[in-house]
Amino acid sequence: MSAGGYAGRVLSGLPRRAWDRLQQAWGRIALDGAVAIVAFLLAQLILRQPAPIFAPIAAVVCLTDAPADRGPRALRLLLGVVVGVTVGELAALVIGSGWVQVGAAVVVGMLVVTLGSINPLTLLQSGIAALLVVGIGSSQAGWTRLASALIGGALALIVSQVLVSPSPTRQFGDAVSVALRGIADGLDGVVGALRSSGPDAVDRARRAAEGLRGGHGDVASLLDTRTTSGRLARTTVRGRRERASLRAMLDRFVGLEYVHAGSVLLARTAAEVAERGDAIPDDLVDGVAALAATVRALADHPRQTDPPASARDAHSVAGEIAGTDPESHRPGAARLATQLHLLAEDVDALTRTPSAPTSAAR
Repeated sequence: MSAGGYAGRVLSGLPRRAWDRLQQAWGRIALDGAVAIVAFLLAQLILRQPAPIFAPIAAVVCLTDAPADRGPRALRLLLGVVVGVTVGELAALVIGSGWVQVGAAVVVGMLVVTLGSINPLTLLQSGIAALLVVGIGSSQAGWTRLASALIGGALALIVSQVLVSPSPTRQFGDAVSVALRGIADGLDGVVGALRSSGPDAVDRARRAAEGLRGGHGDVASLLDTRTTSGRLARTTVRGRRERASLRAMLDRFVGLEYVHAGSVLLARTAAEVAERGDAIPDDLVDGVAALAATVRALADHPRQTDPPASARDAHSVAGEIAGTDPESHRPGAARLATQLHLLAEDVDALTRTPSAPTSAAR
């Protein structure tokens, strides 16, 4: 591809990418703006200063990160400011002010904070706070920055921990739903292929397999969300309240990626069987349809261990299919029956409770 053609493709996609980034960031930006206003007004009221600029700065710095990182970020900022102001005060008292003293205070402040953290934000804040005290030659500058940072940081903690703290179970449940719906759609495509004949059946099965393979991104996003939700459960007040229910969901859906992989294999097998023109018994096609309904029921109710799938519960549907004997089918359909059997075992695992019976080991 020529350089002009590549540049044209990049530029043509730029508005769309910019719009996607704006959609992702606007909520966080609006939150930063609102909290900055509150921090500024609150610091004015408490500190009796006309322009306590460090309070909104601290609040915005703390809230710019992802929700799971906001609490730790606020604590790191406050740690850096406290250490920097303390070191700056001691340096001003012992060695006074000047260009040499500024460098020494910055270095010492960062070295002291390194004993507890090497996070860049903590190092930066300790160095800046020490620089203000020694460089300006006024202890008021350092203590004013400390008070403002405490107000902004405390406000950021309240907002991130209590007021706008996301639900880790809802976040993880939404990711589970997206991944499972993609799998259910793919299995429905397999059902349509098996109920067709000739070239149309082959084409539909291949498209179902391609669609399921394309769902790898949803599964990868689920794994990322699993990590993020776990961090929310550790770093936010709301997350700690939901820790037990999140743990149960994480344990139950730990095998979801196997369901995705099994669905891809089932679709590929269906395409191969359709290409050979092998006859597929109706009970196998009905089994795939029932399993698709089970997966969709799990997608619609990710927090429910055993949601209804058609007229029966999901565990019963998946368990019955997992209990079938693939060898009971003719050779042409046996491979498809084997893949359906294995997939049903993986789906069945998503519906089990500790007291539920387990099917035969794979």
